[in-house]
Amino acid sequence: MTPLFHKLKRVASMLALLLIGFAAGWLSAGVVGGHLPVTSGIAGLLGPGLVANQATPAQLREQFGVFWQVWNIVENEFYHVEPLDRSRMIRGAISGMLASLDDPYTLYQEPELASQTNDHMQGTLEGIGAYINVIDGRAYISKVFKNSPALAAGLQANDEIIAVDDVLIADLIADLDTNQAAVKVASKIRGPQGSIVKLRIGRADQEPFEVSITRAQVIVGSVEGQMLDDKLAYIKITEFKATTTREFDDILRELLPKKPQGIVLDLRNNPGGYLQNAQEVLGRFYDCTALFETNGQGELKELSTIGGGRDVRVFDLPLVVLVNGGSASASEIVAGALRDARQFTYLIGEKTFGKGSVQNIHQLMDGGSARVTIAHWLTPAKITINKEGIVPQYVVPYNEDISNPVPCVGERQPAEGQTSCADSQLAAAMRLLLEGKAPVVVEATQQ
Repeated sequence: MTPLFHKLKRVASMLALLLIGFAAGWLSAGVVGGHLPVTSGIAGLLGPGLVANQATPAQLREQFGVFWQVWNIVENEFYHVEPLDRSRMIRGAISGMLASLDDPYTLYQEPELASQTNDHMQGTLEGIGAYINVIDGRAYISKVFKNSPALAAGLQANDEIIAVDDVLIADLIADLDTNQAAVKVASKIRGPQGSIVKLRIGRADQEPFEVSITRAQVIVGSVEGQMLDDKLAYIKITEFKATTTREFDDILRELLPKKPQGIVLDLRNNPGGYLQNAQEVLGRFYDCTALFETNGQGELKELSTIGGGRDVRVFDLPLVVLVNGGSASASEIVAGALRDARQFTYLIGEKTFGKGSVQNIHQLMDGGSARVTIAHWLTPAKITINKEGIVPQYVVPYNEDISNPVPCVGERQPAEGQTSCADSQLAAAMRLLLEGKAPVVVEATQQ
């Protein structure tokens, strides 16, 4: 080796020792002084964001630098007794980033909620089979599913869940908002089929009691149907889930052989769901354009209906679609498409919600999900839904006046002293289909 090489080697070694000594002295001063001055000199580069920021695309590195600068400040200066919850910090940052886009449908779901949402939209879940509401820091059963462990155990709507497996609800959901609390309670009650959960239940005029329930796989149905007065088929879709098309076809195969004169399709309070299932439901009523999709570049894409077997086609029967302010997203697509593209179809009810946007759902590595709006929907007549809603041909405000008697549908029961239920919108649909009497048009109010 040359003398020059040895000289350079000695210089490099001296520089390395000087750097190590400087770093050790800086760290010692920081520890002795009780904090690390991460905002000055080399300190700003020694935090956990250094490697992450180097992985950031070069054109964004400067903008991300301030994020990691703040992260390092929090890591080294924030007063805390318990360890920092870094997962919560990261999820909060993700939520804030998506919220900054000012789109209410672009959002982050934390792992527990993402898992529950996915189970719900698949149409099945493992648990006891009940919906939970949280009101004023207390958890209540709002609905018990048919053929569920909860029903077999005797649970009822409005029962209070005081404790789950000896954990008090009050302690479980302390300091959580209503939505977070509902997710937490549901997560505690759910579990693998065959496992057992113990609930302490409060019921009006009774002492609290305990019940042990064996969890099972529960079907969360989205379609129900029946004949009305042996002349009309009534079908209600509560949501467009992965199982909706199969359920819808089953109902059609049950009702169509009874030769109905018309169909009432009830989409009231249907918040939407999967686009494909909406296209498949439309494919039972006609064969053509289902909707148009427009992206941020103004490009228009046509999407068609998706047909089924001949035994589930109802292309010619008169149809009334019931909608209201709770009809949103995929249910608005179905209502708007049927109005625009199918003959003998009428919309009755109230102006719909006006959610006409498409979201991609990305499953994230932490178990959460990111929902990102990628496009807006237009009806087959290229009418905008988003923030506009759909005004039915016949605007009929909802009421339960006894002057509008109808057969009780679903789980509804007659009011005390009555032999039928009352529903102004369903009554108007039945009169239109059976008697040809159009409802009196009421001017739609702005929402």
